[in-house]
Amino acid sequence: MKYALRLTYLGKNYCGWQKQNHEVVRPKLLPSIQETVEKAVSTMTSIPISVVGSGRTDAGVHALGQVAHFVYNSDRFSTDIFKKGLNSLLPKDIRVMEVFQVASDFHAQRSATQKQYSYFFQQGPCPLPHLMDTTWWIQKSLNLEAMKEAIAHLEGEHDFKVFQASGGNPGRSTVRKIIEAEVTRELMPAYPGQDLNDREFSIVRVRLLGTGFLKQMVRGIAGTLLQVGENQRKPSEMYDLLQTHNRQQVGPTAPAKGLTLERVWYKPDVHGNSN
Repeated sequence: MKYALRLTYLGKNYCGWQKQNHEVVRPKLLPSIQETVEKAVSTMTSIPISVVGSGRTDAGVHALGQVAHFVYNSDRFSTDIFKKGLNSLLPKDIRVMEVFQVASDFHAQRSATQKQYSYFFQQGPCPLPHLMDTTWWIQKSLNLEAMKEAIAHLEGEHDFKVFQASGGNPGRSTVRKIIEAEVTRELMPAYPGQDLNDREFSIVRVRLLGTGFLKQMVRGIAGTLLQVGENQRKPSEMYDLLQTHNRQQVGPTAPAKGLTLERVWYKPDVHGNSN
């Protein structure tokens, strides 16, 4: 039988999703999300279990909707028992939100049709410690209208190689389709008794929904949008980057801590429903 997990995690204490060879890379490398989840599943089932994720989030990147699957040919545990058992074994910065039994041909990566990432900039006169692990504080007020104009150039099917970091899969197509791209200013999370929004604190969210993403693509886009928001470059330069493919003109790669994988879509989805 095949099971799918919906996972949420904070990436701060991990080297990313992908399991690493510690002896080859370096002995003191942080653990990966994948190996941590595999260890919990294997402990619960008492047999070695491999877990396959929908994609490789980088070191420090978070997730609210990472999906992974594994095969366990037994009906020993219900999906609810699986969820409770895994959460009792996993560290507190990784949680299993849902467990589903899925079709034998379901694949967390290959069956995915869309993914959504958001990058979060924290705005305000000082950084709020409560949000420092999941946002990038920018003191200067960002020009949202310019950022919105710039990100609109990304919608549609383009060759996004210019935003791909070194180490991407050589020989593979770098053409991707961005279905929705937007920049919004969001209210601060509610902290009872506080008037943060009245004191010019806010979150600037860069949201990208697409059929797939290249290595550090969203972080490269976020860093470039930051320069637009700080009026260091024109919104039209985003279009120019897609045409010229000049990697040297891309903005700085934004820190991983501001990026979250929010959702992965399937058709049919892990519930067996079509989206």
